[in-house]
Amino acid sequence: MTTSAATVIEVDGLANARDLGGITTADGRVVKSGVVVRCDNLRSLTTQGHIDLVTLVSPRTVIDLRTEPEVAHDGYVLADESITVLNFAMLPLSGISQEQIDAGACDNLIDDYMGQIEVNGDSVMMALREIASADRHPVVYHCTAGKDRTGIVTAMLLAILGVDHETIAADYHVTTANMVPIIERIRSAQVYKDNGLAAAPAWIFASDPETMLAFLDRMTAKYSSAEAWALQRGLTAEEIDSIRALLLD
Repeated sequence: MTTSAATVIEVDGLANARDLGGITTADGRVVKSGVVVRCDNLRSLTTQGHIDLVTLVSPRTVIDLRTEPEVAHDGYVLADESITVLNFAMLPLSGISQEQIDAGACDNLIDDYMGQIEVNGDSVMMALREIASADRHPVVYHCTAGKDRTGIVTAMLLAILGVDHETIAADYHVTTANMVPIIERIRSAQVYKDNGLAAAPAWIFASDPETMLAFLDRMTAKYSSAEAWALQRGLTAEEIDSIRALLLD
């Protein structure tokens, strides 16, 4: 099985943080370290975690992919006021109850992920646009668990960089080992009790590599490539070139 070369980052309070640096593209180029970091909700940072984040990453920009109600009910303030926080909301599309599924919500993650690049495609594109700007680096981006919405931004970014599907799926699967404390956090948080996520079925919290592979295959079949999708969504060829120049050795 392919393994991820992303670097796990130990930040107190976070369970699912890693630097994408070290991942290799299909043509042998390597993603630079210290440029983009994916993680779970920064709301869980401890005082030491704030110090860890600044020391290990020194982000200029944080991209929060959570919805406005999530941010309003479970937001955060970063210790370093020089960090710019941007909110590009991505609405989860999977049904967390049978009633929602019966009403048309997705009953599997693959359909949810396709919806993320379609229904929430502008938010994915805007996150990529920020990553295309050197002035924004280093960039940290996250959602709640750092799995689904964060996983889709990561998948599209890595695919644009030329990383093969198996390697993208391997990085997605790293989250599986990190989910126990995140699920406990979600199931105990009032905001997620209120919206039903706290009682969601187990499949909602899974990150099997086959799921990501199936999404990438379906995305490629429909759009031909992540680059083609991004161009269709409004990212420019110059921005795509910038992403590759800034992130690849």
